[in-house]
Amino acid sequence: MATVNPWKRFIGLLPGGSRTVGTVANVNNAAGTSTVTLRNGVQVVVQGTSVGAGQKAFITDGRITGQAPSLPQYDIEV
Repeated sequence: MATVNPWKRFIGLLPGGSRTVGTVANVNNAAGTSTVTLRNGVQVVVQGTSVGAGQKAFITDGRITGQAPSLPQYDIEV
């Protein structure tokens, strides 16, 4: 049954999961995984080999979803 609650309908439109950007350090084609270095220096192993080593990738729920643009990045402390 569809809900009439506008907040629940709005939340249903949003994409789920966590999304981050990292630099691909290593691609393992045999296993179908890649090692990605995040902004804070932590390396994680994720599913997917569609982005080459040295390029930035979008990571959603432990899976590479596509190549990210290589844009300048700034940290500002308030």
